[in-house]
Formats: sequence, structure tokens, C-alpha cells
Amino acid sequence: MLAPACRGRVPELAPLPPLSIEKVPQRALQRVRVLLTSNYASVIIQNAGQGESVTVFSFPNRLVLVDTERGQEMAEASGFRFEPVPGRLIQLEGISYRGVLEAFLNPLGQPVVVNELPLEDYLLGVVPNELGPKAFPQLAALEAQSVAARTYALARRGRFAAEGFDMHSDERSQVYRGLLSEQPLSDQAVNSTTGRIALFDGRPIEAYYSSTCGGLTASYQDVFRGEPIPYLGGGVACPDQEGRYHRWAETILISSIRESLQVWVGVGRLSEVLIEQRDATGRATAIRFRGERGEAVVDGLSFRRALGLRSHFVERLEVDRDSDGWVTRFRVQGRGFGHGVGLCQIGAVEWARRGRSYQEILETYYPGIAIARLY
Repeated sequence: MLAPACRGRVPELAPLPPLSIEKVPQRALQRVRVLLTSNYASVIIQNAGQGESVTVFSFPNRLVLVDTERGQEMAEASGFRFEPVPGRLIQLEGISYRGVLEAFLNPLGQPVVVNELPLEDYLLGVVPNELGPKAFPQLAALEAQSVAARTYALARRGRFAAEGFDMHSDERSQVYRGLLSEQPLSDQAVNSTTGRIALFDGRPIEAYYSSTCGGLTASYQDVFRGEPIPYLGGGVACPDQEGRYHRWAETILISSIRESLQVWVGVGRLSEVLIEQRDATGRATAIRFRGERGEAVVDGLSFRRALGLRSHFVERLEVDRDSDGWVTRFRVQGRGFGHGVGLCQIGAVEWARRGRSYQEILETYYPGIAIARLY
């Protein structure tokens, strides 16, 4: 059964219910540690208290700090913390960041550079990269994105503690590019929702989102093969028809994806590809590959990665073969861009155009949630 397209407005709840966050100091909740780079030979840090420009060189079991201009060694340690010069922003390789930088050997022995900063400042460098305010100036959509990004960050704190940080700075977490990408309208969206997060049963939700769902959101259970999550059940009707990738078609040459096919499928030259199972929305969830080294059945995400598709919401799949019967190219028609779970960014833009508030947009894509102010 498909979830309704929209439910009533979610009331604001304050103060936050006592079981919403585990026993973590409020100040700690308001900060985040973002991995900027790792496994480097050297990095240049500017506007730090240690000097106008310093270079960190990594060696096995130690880091060496050098004055960049003079080439003079300043210190040797397993890690350094760099506070910005008062009135200036610290820089890594010429890119400015709020907060402080730490260069250190993480618990796995890898040299990393982490940006530690207030959560709200982090969001200023995330929201415009996840939903561009110049292309999509609808404030309610940007506010919904802000709350989703804030909730996602809080829910995932500690996932990479063994590596010394909270979040990656790319698609593995959320795209973060520091001060360079900040925009006035996305700043406004972050500031107008300061401290607000989405809750289910008193805890921050897993606020999954993607670009374009193709008209129906996907189930977390079907896509990621995990336990069902009530507010990520999928089947939410979405008005993303104006999106660039609501529907798409492409031709893919086998020669261009041999490496990814080997990684995700691994049956050698292909003779046949069949979609054997679909979920309730029509997304491919079990795909059989036959080849010279046997057969393999993969899930939708692996299928998408193997072929380099925009999504696994594939409506039509055809192949061309050579004279020996081996597949030479795919002809694919599909819908959506991304995994399709949770908030659809293009759909959120359309709901905003139609006058819905950010609370209503969030409750559409995450049924049963509440919005509360944490700080």
C-alpha cells in the first residue's frame, strides 16, 4: 500500500523530549568533525596561529610541521591542532574553513586532516552543495534540506569515530566545501531553522535524501536491505515531473564499464541480463547476470553501480550482442536520480512552489515524524 502524498502540518515541539539524544553535552552536540583529506604526503595550512603558512609532512608514525616559506622544521608529533589567527579564517590548500583544523594520525595510523566546527557553521557549507540556492531559490525547500542535513549529521555522529571524525566531506556523508560554497539564501535557510531536527519516537531520524525519486520514493528496506524503518517505508507520491531526471534514457557501451562490472558482478563477458524482481514502486531489486564465468544475482544498488546508472528505477532494459552472442551495449530507460529513499529534493522544490512549509515538506517524505528545536 502506498503512503499518502501528504499529511497535515507537523507541530513544533519544545523543549526536546528527554530521550531524543543520548547523554551527550549540548555543546558537543553543536559541533561536528569533518574529514577533509587523508593519506596525504603533505598539506599546506594557512592563517594558523603557528605561522602564516605551515606544511604538515606525514611519515610512518609521525607528522612533521615545517614553516612553508623558510623550510624550517618547527615540531614533530602524532598530531597538531590549528586555531585560526584572530579575525581570519583558517585555510587548507587555499580553501577557507570555519572552526579549527586538526592534522593527526588517526587510530588506524592514517594521516588525516579534520575540520572541527559548530554544527550550524558546517551546515552553511553543506546545504548549498546539496540543493543549490541559485538554481532552486524556494526557501521552504532549502529549509527542509537544512533540517534534513542537520538531523542526518546528528544521527550519524560517531559512525567513523574509529577513524577520528564524524562525517566525510563528500557523497559518503554530505557534500561539504567550506566557506567557498556558502550562499546568502541557503545561509538564511540554515539560520531560520537553527537547532531544529526531525524526530521519530523521540530520536533523530535517519534523514536520507536524494535528488530525484522519479515520482515515488523508495523503501529503505528494499534499497539498503536493512530492517524496516517506519518513516522510510517508501511509496510517497512526489511531484518531481519537472525535474531533469524524472525520466531518462541512455546507451551504455560494455567497453566503458568493464571495470565496474568486474567489481560488482564478476562473471566475465556477459551473455544475458534479466531483471527478475521489482519492489512495489517498480524499482529493480534483483538482477541476474549470466556470463562466461557463471551467474550472479545482484541487488538494485549494485546493479546501478555496475552500469553507472542514475538510479535503479529502471523501466526498460535491452541489450545488443555481437556475432558471438556477447553483450556489447545496454539500452536503458529509467526514472529518478539517486537511491530514492526519504526526501526528494526536486519534489521538495515543487512542494515549496505550491506553498507548503518546510515542516509540511519534511512530514510528507518522512511520515510520522515530529519537528523539535534542540537548541
